[in-house]
Amino acid sequence: MNPPEAVAIGDVHGCASLLEQELTQHFDSGAELIFLGDLIDRAPEADGDRRVLERVWQLQENPGAYGLAAVTVLRGNHEQMLLKAMAPRAPDEDVELWLCNGANPDLLPLARERQAWFEQLPYTAIRGRYLFVHAGVRPDIRLEHQATDDLIWIRQPFLSRPHGLPYTVVHGHTFRHDFKVTRLPHRIGIDTGAYLSGVLTCLALSPSGR
Repeated sequence: MNPPEAVAIGDVHGCASLLEQELTQHFDSGAELIFLGDLIDRAPEADGDRRVLERVWQLQENPGAYGLAAVTVLRGNHEQMLLKAMAPRAPDEDVELWLCNGANPDLLPLARERQAWFEQLPYTAIRGRYLFVHAGVRPDIRLEHQATDDLIWIRQPFLSRPHGLPYTVVHGHTFRHDFKVTRLPHRIGIDTGAYLSGVLTCLALSPSGR
């Protein structure tokens, strides 16, 4: 069997141990890892955010050392909240929004050191028939006209009806009450609530099919 060409990784949220368990099975596969955003916040283990970020940076800087083709990290709403909280003279409400969504303020010194990395995080990636994005897309709007807030925050109407784009959208952001993967013809939702469920989903995909 040929190795998968892409492995989508759902919302990690500081689950460093879970991430490490899942990563090892994909080393030396020749695949590209695509993180769908929300690497940070709500970590259920001590120093989880820092450990996740440092591991991802390590992989991204030298993917070939782990037998990977590449490592792509998309922007999630939690990375966006962090960026707003780090802004010079950030409004109190931006800082409070980040903190009340499970942030660890101890992460700020490290985040400021790597602020340029956070600022360059893309919102989408296209690989063959798949569109990878953190939250989803607004139905019936062309990809180039999508609002960035929708790409990292949307739930409805994306979750309840077809989007009309010529891709299967692979996304995180919203998990089901049973923590299962959602597989529909137009979208695949792989956030399985790792910080609550103890299940981090890594989904192997090929651009020509699943």
